[in-house]
Amino acid sequence: MKTLARVISYLFNPILLLVFVPFILLYRTTNEFSIAAFWTGYTLIFLIAIGAYMLYEVKRGRFTDLDVSKREQRPVLFIMCIIFTVLYMLGLWLLKGPFPLFIVAVGIVVGIILASIINMWIKASLHMATLAALIFSISVVYGGWYSLLLLLFPLVAWARLRLKRHTMQEVIVGGIFGSLLSLVMYILLKWGFH
Repeated sequence: MKTLARVISYLFNPILLLVFVPFILLYRTTNEFSIAAFWTGYTLIFLIAIGAYMLYEVKRGRFTDLDVSKREQRPVLFIMCIIFTVLYMLGLWLLKGPFPLFIVAVGIVVGIILASIINMWIKASLHMATLAALIFSISVVYGGWYSLLLLLFPLVAWARLRLKRHTMQEVIVGGIFGSLLSLVMYILLKWGFH
């Protein structure tokens, strides 16, 4: 069971989940596969850079694991993620990138800042926060049977609890945080298109 929990945690890692955001958002708003694929590739470069940075910090012992499970190690990760996101937004601006990706990037920066604040009191599950934000977005944007993706919540929560990476309270806080952040981003996107 622990191996299954590790596989689930790996597959629903925040970095892997974020790969799908540009494609889902841009394909829905433009109906152009090539535009969605291009900007997904652009985003992937930055996600790979963050992943490489995390691997480097684990290798040198600054992070104990790729989950950055120790709460006191997270501020360094949060700062680097903000730096990478700002560079991402600068590239979007230079390349005249799509407006929805700016909103998502701003949402990520705001999310990181808020996660840093929450991190002072509780180590909220970033796996659950990212999953909640993504599923909430997909359900709102696409509707219909996509709401069945909500069934992934208990699966990922079980995996995080089984691996003893989080308590039930941390999993719940992460899920609520991700859902609220996604709701705010959705409202900003709708406002931005009107």
